[in-house]
Amino acid sequence: MNGPTARIDGLLPPGGSQPAPVHVNADEVWSVGRRDNRFLRDHPDRARWHLGVPDASADLSVNHLELRVGSVGLAVSGRRGAGVLVDGSVRPGPVVLTAGTCVVSPSVSGTGVGFRVTVLAGETFAARDDALAASGTTIALRMTLEPGTGLHRVATALAWPVMPTRRRAHVLGWSGRDVAGRMAQLGWSLGDPGTEITVLGKMLLTLADKVANCRLADGRRADIVFPHWPPWIDEAGSETRDQRAERRNQCVADVLWRAGAVDVDVIDC
Repeated sequence: MNGPTARIDGLLPPGGSQPAPVHVNADEVWSVGRRDNRFLRDHPDRARWHLGVPDASADLSVNHLELRVGSVGLAVSGRRGAGVLVDGSVRPGPVVLTAGTCVVSPSVSGTGVGFRVTVLAGETFAARDDALAASGTTIALRMTLEPGTGLHRVATALAWPVMPTRRRAHVLGWSGRDVAGRMAQLGWSLGDPGTEITVLGKMLLTLADKVANCRLADGRRADIVFPHWPPWIDEAGSETRDQRAERRNQCVADVLWRAGAVDVDVIDC
């Protein structure tokens, strides 16, 4: 492995008084927190590997976060096992960052100014341009949802876990509550907080109905072409009502994504 693993922007480098980019390398361990010069003078071993938070308040620890650098990414941990705020979402530590740029807040409360971590290293894999080209025998599903509508937003939140996005939700389940949590992460609302779950439930049923009555690109009905349609038709007898609904929602999410009814660009921006 040649070159640095990542670049840190927005923090004070060792001995510096102004924020400047810092390149970090494999096998290094850095601390992030308040710049306390007296403490650091007494602990030169820490000072060498300390990145200061500009204008940090006195209640922020000098050693608030820890960055452990690997060859293709780095892990961010909080003091005493606290969560870490990454891209606006609190995630349980350690949070492993790879490939791309993330914004990390020095405080879970979000009161501190965040810093950027750009991972520069990555594994090298064999490449072939036509590896995922259409085979020519694929049956194409067709479904349309009008972008910007409430139903399209619910569909996008539902399908989020199957999308290839860096900003993947930390709520990856398939219940109505999980979908509601993902919508909240996106800042989307369905109206009155007292009726949101009911409205969401009706929209999930509507989406399931659209999948059940889905057509192919050539206009044929999916239930005529596929021997088992809709995809959740084979229900296990031991499943509870909630488990059946969650399995149905997962099948709906996969069909929405394969049919191109939801767009990853809506959330990966």
